[in-house]
Amino acid sequence: MELPKKIFYLDDDLDDLYFFKEVVESLGHEVSIYINGKELLRSLNSKSVRPDIIFLDIRMPVFNGEEILQIIKKDDQFKDIPVVMISGYNSKSLVRQYLDAGANYLMKKPSSMADYKSSVERVLDIDWENFQAFA
Repeated sequence: MELPKKIFYLDDDLDDLYFFKEVVESLGHEVSIYINGKELLRSLNSKSVRPDIIFLDIRMPVFNGEEILQIIKKDDQFKDIPVVMISGYNSKSLVRQYLDAGANYLMKKPSSMADYKSSVERVLDIDWENFQAFA
């Protein structure tokens, strides 16, 4: 059995946060949820917990997902942590924009619990060291 992953998830929508948390925990992983980017960055910088993967909602007040992505990828301590951007809309240009900004993957926000679970499970099963992004 695979070791549980430590996941950080940033979203300003409380329903999405708790939905994601329920899905990830049902898959046997640990998740820390954040409602704003400052909280997530504070946790990263505290060095008490290093996530295996970070999920960022794109549309956020104050710091949006892309701004948080840029901060993470510019920091030598964190730039190797896989970052998955989550959006309700995934055009080819949007995928290219976030991959160019340093995201490792862009996941379309699923609408049902079953789809959400299979999408998250698929992302968590990726071998990030050997993964080649597509666009």
